[in-house]
Amino acid sequence: MWSVFNLQWLRLKREPILALSFLTMTILFVFFIGGTQGEQTITVKTFSDQLSEAELDQWLDHLNDVDGYHFVASDRNTVEKQLQMSQISFALELNHQDYQYLVGQDSLFINSVNQYVEQVYRKQLRINEIAKNFPDQSLELQNYLQINSTSLANSVSDREEAGAHIVSGMTLYFALYTILFGMMNIAVEKRTGTWDRLIITPLKKSQIYVGQLLHYFLLGVLQIVICFTFFDYVLNYHFGDQYLSIIITVMAFVFAAVALGMLVISIVKSPQQLQAVIPIVSTAFAMLGGSYWPIELVTNKFLLALSKITPIYYGTKALKDAMLYNAGLIDILQPISILLLMGVIFMGVGLNLMERNN
Repeated sequence: MWSVFNLQWLRLKREPILALSFLTMTILFVFFIGGTQGEQTITVKTFSDQLSEAELDQWLDHLNDVDGYHFVASDRNTVEKQLQMSQISFALELNHQDYQYLVGQDSLFINSVNQYVEQVYRKQLRINEIAKNFPDQSLELQNYLQINSTSLANSVSDREEAGAHIVSGMTLYFALYTILFGMMNIAVEKRTGTWDRLIITPLKKSQIYVGQLLHYFLLGVLQIVICFTFFDYVLNYHFGDQYLSIIITVMAFVFAAVALGMLVISIVKSPQQLQAVIPIVSTAFAMLGGSYWPIELVTNKFLLALSKITPIYYGTKALKDAMLYNAGLIDILQPISILLLMGVIFMGVGLNLMERNN
């Protein structure tokens, strides 16, 4: 077993381009899509057809009172052109007693912005009402509402959830890519006859399989650990305190990914077919499982049902719960159990088909 295991690492040492390229792509995708978590600011174009310029500036002063949001004054024509050109996703229209949005496309941040704007509007409208009836108590109420609004802005928001989603989704997606492409060596060995020569050696079949699969399992775990470490110390993404939950989730996902690779290898007939199948399977699972966008944005029931059969869906869900809400191992036991069940099913069917083909 260990001879097969060491042989795979020697092969990776001679040809590290594949693993390094996917590791680099993971970091670049997260950096350009999510940026740095610690310095992220949501910019919102704001306009009004009812308020005067002075009144709009006054509302902007209230809205820009908290870090993390930047409301910029604009006009309707400019905003509509920017929405049509997809330069912005949405804009905020302020009125005297309410507000509304012009939305060009779905955005990860609109819920977070709406939550904050609603709190500011409620606070100011209450202050204005109290000031009319009880002028002496308006300052005390303003200070109280200011404290509660600041506390809300510092809690877990959709902006932080979007950062955790990008990190977990992209990392698991490219880890799946690395594992599946790395397991192409098994298909090549089957094609060239090396696998048959391994079978007739004194090594047991179980030792050959365990040595191969253990290598790809550790390769996937190592890539995810390197990515998470880089995101934590360089890009300022914070993963909370539930490290055990994160580690167990990563291990369960990698196990399911390795088992999926064994199933795919047992079905295809040649390495050329595998090269065509891997991008289709990986990208389809990533899109259905919510690597590119939150699964909450999907409304089609059929696609939502398909997402439940992808390991990325459960891996992303468990990681986000552990990162954002400090979910313990018991809290995320369901997605971890489903990942392990998927791995057992994929592995059982894959090994059975491979033995039949041999």
